[in-house]
Amino acid sequence: MDIDKIDKQLKPKNETGLSKHYGVLGVCLGKELYARLKGYSTITKIPMSRLIKTLVKNYLDEKGV
Repeated sequence: MDIDKIDKQLKPKNETGLSKHYGVLGVCLGKELYARLKGYSTITKIPMSRLIKTLVKNYLDEKGV
């Protein structure tokens, strides 16, 4: 994965949240992974949902799905 590309995609956009249109996906991350994600999200002020969405999108793009 291209970390710089992901960082650029995480920048805030002025859009209506997609969760209002498509719902929410519950993901069980486990205690350690959740703590790491929450810590990173707090430091960078990037919402966890945006980070997860961007990572999943980049993964699927690289897989060609």
